[in-house]
Amino acid sequence: MCGEARSGTVPARVVGTVDRPIRRGMDPVSVAADRFQRRQGPPRVWPMRPVDTDLLKAYVLKVWRYKQGEVVSLMIHLGDRLGLYRAMAGGEEMTSDQLAEQTGYSERWVREWLLGQAAAGLVTRSPEARYSLEAEAERVLVEENTLAFAAGAFIGGFHPDRIDEMAEAFRTGLGVTYEDMGLPVARQMDRMNGPWVGDYLITTVLPSLDGLVEKLEGGAEVADVGCGGGISVRAMAERFPSSTVVGYEPSAHAVARAQRRVGGLANASVRQARGEELPLDARYDLVLTLDCMHDVPFPDRVASAIRRCLKEDGVWLIKDMKCSDVFEENLRNPMLAMQYGYSVSACLLSAASAEDAAALGTLGLPPAVAERIARKAGFNSLRVIRLEDDPTHLYYEVRP
Repeated sequence: MCGEARSGTVPARVVGTVDRPIRRGMDPVSVAADRFQRRQGPPRVWPMRPVDTDLLKAYVLKVWRYKQGEVVSLMIHLGDRLGLYRAMAGGEEMTSDQLAEQTGYSERWVREWLLGQAAAGLVTRSPEARYSLEAEAERVLVEENTLAFAAGAFIGGFHPDRIDEMAEAFRTGLGVTYEDMGLPVARQMDRMNGPWVGDYLITTVLPSLDGLVEKLEGGAEVADVGCGGGISVRAMAERFPSSTVVGYEPSAHAVARAQRRVGGLANASVRQARGEELPLDARYDLVLTLDCMHDVPFPDRVASAIRRCLKEDGVWLIKDMKCSDVFEENLRNPMLAMQYGYSVSACLLSAASAEDAAALGTLGLPPAVAERIARKAGFNSLRVIRLEDDPTHLYYEVRP
């Protein structure tokens, strides 16, 4: 646990530090990393070695398949815990509305769960969006007195409080705000999304928009809406010192991380605010929403606020999931079941965290929906950008 000794000696323990127990809401991975670093001193640095591109892609897919298994395991637990599999026993086809009515749960949440189960191959979905449980699936997931029964082995794999929040959302239809998901989720988002909203944003995404880099180099006003831990704010402020970058973020946990990250940069700042709370005047040359429009409860209001604060020659850059509004087309995605699981466990939780919310969820912003929201907010031009080395996202260049 402490790492190997150096020069035959054990690293000295930092005076005055103690190993505190992990409390509710704390991130065990971050706590462990902090303990390790305090014992080891400065982090070890090593050169980046060349890799075989094809082997790298295969290894990336291998690792993410394990993550998909983790998330689908959670969905199996919820299906067992909430009695959804039992309600489907008997083989009768039913719609999400019928299953919701039979169980008393929110149709929106039942639908997202069913789509994920169909993507995982655990339930059958007809072209008419009717779902059923095969006899073999019933034996494994419902019939507890048979040797094949396996559902009882799945206990969720997430913090129990988080799983309780998901189960409650099925009952009430209401999710949980990003703020209420706590510091562990803010940390996870930073670590998971960091490379995409840092170097890749600067070197690949921004140059794909006509004339944008030149405008930023000459000096522009930039708003990063839903900036999370401020990785993109810092990256842009450092790359374009003549521009001013302001991050807007509703989660106090993420804002605290972002403010520490941009501290010392005269051209960067972060404010705690929702996307609807942008300035009332047209001051920005560029507004970014990076992987967050499907998470907000009211994307139409955010789009209207962005149109209001954007200059007439400005641009709104949207980054969101690569998906279609046709389920069968999405089946080409090998990580589809994981993405629906992400939705139930995080994105839809946030997107449904207010009464009458749009509740888009992870795969809720395909191009047709993005264009409809943009045009309703007063934008007249939307260009879809597909980047060859990003198989997961679509980018939209939106202009007044």
